[in-house]
Order: sequence, then C-alpha cells, then structure tokens
Amino acid sequence: MASTRRVESENMSHDDRPAIPPRIAHRRLLQGLTGITLVLVLTLALQITDFLGKRPGLPWLQLVAMLGSLLLMAPLLFSLTKRSSLSVSPPLWFAVHVLASMAGFVFISLHVAAGRLLSMPGVLYVLLLFLIYQGIVARVFLSRQFSRQFGSRETSFTLTTTARHELADIIAAKVHLLKRLDPQADEALFSPNLRHAVTHPLLTLGYARLAARESRLVGARRRAGRALSLWRRLHILVALLFVFGIVVHVLTVTFFAGYVAGDGAIYWWHLATWGGET
Repeated sequence: MASTRRVESENMSHDDRPAIPPRIAHRRLLQGLTGITLVLVLTLALQITDFLGKRPGLPWLQLVAMLGSLLLMAPLLFSLTKRSSLSVSPPLWFAVHVLASMAGFVFISLHVAAGRLLSMPGVLYVLLLFLIYQGIVARVFLSRQFSRQFGSRETSFTLTTTARHELADIIAAKVHLLKRLDPQADEALFSPNLRHAVTHPLLTLGYARLAARESRLVGARRRAGRALSLWRRLHILVALLFVFGIVVHVLTVTFFAGYVAGDGAIYWWHLATWGGET
C-alpha cells in the first residue's frame, strides 16, 4: 500500500500536487522580505558611513543617533498612553509606535554602522533587531491567537460548580473593591491604568490580583497558548533592557568621555571627561 502511494505521488503531475496554502505562502514571503529589508538597511548604512566618514561620534552621526533614539522612545510613549486615560485612539498610537520604531531603526543603523558591532552599543543594536523582528512576527503571525482571548467561547465558561462559586466570589470582591478605587466604573468594562496606580497603588494592586485569578480560572492564557503568553512579556523585558542600555550609553559618552575614548582622542560632543586619565 505504501509503495503504491509512493508511485502515485511520483507520477502525479505538477499541477495535480496540492498547492501551498496561501496563509503559509504569505508568511514565508513576509519572513523573507523582513530579513532582506533588515540586511539591506544595514548594508546601505555601511555604504553611507564609508562614504561620509566611519566614526560614530562625528557630528552628523551623533545627531542622527540622537534623532533615532528619540524616535525609539515612541514605543515607550505608546505603552504609557495605552495604560492611561490620555489615549483616545490606541490604534493611532500603535501606528506611531511602529512607524517611529522603523524610522529610528534606520537612523540608529547609520550610527552603528560607523562603529564596531562587537561592542556594548552593538549589543543594543542586536536587541533592537530582535524587537523589530519579534514585533512583526507577533503582529502578523500571532494575531489569530490574540483574537481568541476576546471571542466568546462556550468552553471558556464550562466550569465546575466549585469553580463557578469561586468565580462569583472573585467578581463580588472586584465589585466591592471597585467602589473604593473608581466608584463610577463598571466592573465588566473596567481595567486599571496608570492614574489608578498613582492615586491608589494598593487598591490597584489588589484589583489586578483579583483580575489575574479570574483570568486563570476561565483559562484565558490557556486559550492564548504558552508561547503567546510569554511573547509579550519577553518583548517588554527586551524593550526595557534596550531603553536602559540607551540611557547608559548616552550618559557614558556625554559625561564619561575620557573613559570611552581610552587612549584615543575625544572627537564627539560631550559635557565632561570623567573617567579619563588625570
């Protein structure tokens, strides 16, 4: 039987073979285009810096790095606005987050291409590449899994009697706590934000714990999958590491120029030469 199937498969014409599903084909195409785009940006940056000067501290490259760093702060601003009452249009802020990140990546690539990739700033660049690629993968390939968390499913509420009583107790506790945290809010629609965290930190923490217990009970993370539940946390962690590294790099080259230069000359704009030989 197996040999017969193998012969039939070999004799099958090209047109008779099953085509690659469009969704898989689109994923492969996007993965290839993303990789090619990142390589082209870095290659173009190397060519430009070879022509205009391969020293990352040159005035124009330092200005480019400052502009790129400011643009890369847009995702942090997006994260803050969507967790506050300031954002009236989260999709708009998300678009700003994506576009500013890509523009910042281009500017930072020019700055990095003039230096050494195998260095501490080079490590930050690798983190940036990871964030961009991870964000694209999450937005394009994991969007269906994200949507599962918001759809009504019968299996989400197929609970045992004990679990139903526990869920009722959690909701009652949330309603009671919400009367002190935000009396005008509706428990079914409420989500704590930065304003609540600043004005009522303990109440906000208590409400968040109840909400986490409720999510575990109805299996929200199980529907999303382990990979998806860890994906966002990893993205935020790497982003925080990147921002911290950028701040350290800026402070170092600005105030500890002597330490950064070592035995070389300090040719970039700076405020102090701390760390150099006296």
